[in-house]
Amino acid sequence: MNMFLTLGGRIRCRQCKAESKRTKQQCRSPAMKNKEVCRIHGGLSTGPKTSIGRARCAQVKTIHGRDTRQRRRERSRQSRELYDLTLLGKEIGLFPKDMSFSRGRKPKGARSD
Repeated sequence: MNMFLTLGGRIRCRQCKAESKRTKQQCRSPAMKNKEVCRIHGGLSTGPKTSIGRARCAQVKTIHGRDTRQRRRERSRQSRELYDLTLLGKEIGLFPKDMSFSRGRKPKGARSD
């Protein structure tokens, strides 16, 4: 970890190890005492302390944005249902056989034509 001087060269401290996603350059802020990152990149965070807090944090963990695991499961289930209905429509002649599906991945466990 890089050491550098701050406060006009009077204080020697560690440099934050966080890296910018956009520029791929290391953060230039000083790391918090006994931490590897600055206050902006999570140095002030202590995380959940109790087992209940840790369980709650794990339960609502999101991958991106506001999507929870439950929301993603529901969307996946609906996508699978739509896929199955489209296949059924092709079989009974409601849709042409050469009709392509909408963009995106096929749901897990999807049947092939």
